[in-house]
Amino acid sequence: MSDDQSATNDDSGGTRRQFLRVAGATGLAGVLGLAGWTGQVLYLHGENERTSIDADDPVRSDRSGPSATTVPANRLLTVLDEYSATRSNVGLQACAVFDDGTQWRGVAGHADHDDEIPLAFTHHLYVGSVTKLYTATLVLDRVQRGELSLSDTIDEWFGFEYASDVTVRMLLNHTSGIPSYTGDAWFLARYLGRPTRTWAPDDLLEVIRGSELRFEPGTQHEYSNSNYVLLGIILEDVTGQTYGTLVQRLVRDEVGFERTYYRDYPSDTRIANAYDDSIFNLGRRNLTGFRESLVTGAYAAGGILSTAPDVAGFVRSLFTGGVLNESTLAAMQRFVDAPDPDVPAQRGYGLGVRQLTIDGQHVVGHTGTIPGYSAIAMHHSDPAYTVAVLSNRSTIDQTQVFSRLQQTVLDGYY
Repeated sequence: MSDDQSATNDDSGGTRRQFLRVAGATGLAGVLGLAGWTGQVLYLHGENERTSIDADDPVRSDRSGPSATTVPANRLLTVLDEYSATRSNVGLQACAVFDDGTQWRGVAGHADHDDEIPLAFTHHLYVGSVTKLYTATLVLDRVQRGELSLSDTIDEWFGFEYASDVTVRMLLNHTSGIPSYTGDAWFLARYLGRPTRTWAPDDLLEVIRGSELRFEPGTQHEYSNSNYVLLGIILEDVTGQTYGTLVQRLVRDEVGFERTYYRDYPSDTRIANAYDDSIFNLGRRNLTGFRESLVTGAYAAGGILSTAPDVAGFVRSLFTGGVLNESTLAAMQRFVDAPDPDVPAQRGYGLGVRQLTIDGQHVVGHTGTIPGYSAIAMHHSDPAYTVAVLSNRSTIDQTQVFSRLQQTVLDGYY
């Protein structure tokens, strides 16, 4: 099997496989492989960077850990270059943040494969289900403020027959039993069949409303994008603000990162083109023209746009106590047993947090896949480092790329 035809890990609870089956059954070959949707990007050439991000950062360990001054930057970049080359120059944007306040940034591959435009730090990419980490943080912030409780049942917001049995906590850790709307055949046909459609949260709610529970709420874990659509709607109702506004205030005002958005990005924002593999083995296809449907259809479950430095910085701030208080962060990391065939490295799932074991190292964060893009952002506590990788292809092996970067970070430490 050629590289462009190979399968890889998908974090979306089987969503990619469901999409492939439904697309084949509903005759979407033209949509995916033949329509030729294209987009344009502006660019600057990327480079290998090593910088200090905050010399006065109070978060420190007594033990000397990896640092951008000791981890070989060229070896990290080689990891990106080599993986990109094996996947036909897939675009990769990465950032590693260390406990001493230094960071490394690197890019490889193309933002536009048709015109061979290199991916750069100036480009933004969609992060897929890494969005769930942001949504969960927004919910937990409202819990801290006393505006929500993890034990609140969702019948306050939704008229589902089972709503009085499902709590906010169950939505956060995927134990609600509500099936994922992204597995609905009719939704998927419209999601990819109408690329310029704007999905409102209420449109997604109607898909969810017609579903029956997969199991009794609270009895087991099953990853479902529906849970996070419902959380987005709850957030908007409780705060009176749009999800995009809430994301901006969290990331920009709370932790100081300027390049993370849900939809409301500036008109001159450079976005890397989106690529996926054709269901009929016709090679890589440009899905950039599907962006409006893909992003609004993902909403609070997967629609955030960002950069690797912004994502790594946010994840580091979150897990080192810079966003939530100690007790709330501890609650976020109470994991239910959550084996996931789509993410074999997963050991548990918290409140919007994946717990993975990669090369024997226990890391927390999230992975993400949305048609055309893929991401992973994980934090390791001791020694402390945070690594984020974003890609403009939805079929990269996220944990493999992370593993290779992590090995380089830890080489010489142990």
